[in-house]
Amino acid sequence: MKIAIEELAGCSGCTIAVLDLHEMILDVLEKAEIVYSPVIMDVKEPPEGVDVSFVTGCVRNEENKERLEKIRSRSKILVALGTCACYGGISGLSMLSSNEDILNTVYRGVETVSEDGVIPKNVPPFLYRAFAVGDIAKIDYYITGCPPKEQFLRQIIPDLLKGDKTELSKKSVCSECDRKMGVVENWSLKRRHEGEPDREHCLLGQGYLCLGPVTFGRCGASCPKNNIPCHGCSGPSLDILREPCRDLYNMMVRRISDLTDIPEKKIEAELYDVSHTMYPFTIGSLIMEDKENSKIRDLVKERSK
Repeated sequence: MKIAIEELAGCSGCTIAVLDLHEMILDVLEKAEIVYSPVIMDVKEPPEGVDVSFVTGCVRNEENKERLEKIRSRSKILVALGTCACYGGISGLSMLSSNEDILNTVYRGVETVSEDGVIPKNVPPFLYRAFAVGDIAKIDYYITGCPPKEQFLRQIIPDLLKGDKTELSKKSVCSECDRKMGVVENWSLKRRHEGEPDREHCLLGQGYLCLGPVTFGRCGASCPKNNIPCHGCSGPSLDILREPCRDLYNMMVRRISDLTDIPEKKIEAELYDVSHTMYPFTIGSLIMEDKENSKIRDLVKERSK
């Protein structure tokens, strides 16, 4: 079996997550050969006839789009690996700035730029927006996570290579969290740097904006277990994906209102920097943007002016 891993607009963390299988990767290589991966090996182009390809990162420029279309045409099975591929990920936040501002920052606004401040002419042109890979090409399987956790890949990759299906949890991060839900009184929204959360009780109940209720699980609730609110890196929970009237923003507002008995309008008035707190990993997804009550389209128009 031939395996390929393509890298688009991302950090390569998902490929490193595959390498984090450690000695188990030797078991994989007994049954399969990695024929292409820019991070692992010096092969410039994916060959024809790849059995299973993983694509990481989102589609942000013309080269990303060309490489995605090529790996799709040369693969029997194409898997979106990681939240950037599945929902646009962090690279999608680039839509909050103009293309000119991005290039000026990268090539003129940081300490490591060349002194002449010239923007190279051979930089692949940006597309008009970021895309999840499923917005551009047919994807056979989606594996979320930023990056997908090692124990999850240990379950899914061997079965995927054998052609078997694995039954996995479809619940939210809250289902994996060991915190307790107590009586909520005098609730007010806190920034993450304010105070130190009580380790025993629900972070959302304490006023910290924890996206566990609206985020797909399979991470073991690793952030809440380390006293850090969930910021949604595994993408939306399945109930939000399946229902066109459910969005990350409105479901979080409803959840807080149910928890605190505070009217939804009052909660909305307290929320801050919605693009970075509610949509940091999904803003580049057409699936999420096209929901009738999504705020993504308005946020992008407002911030890119």
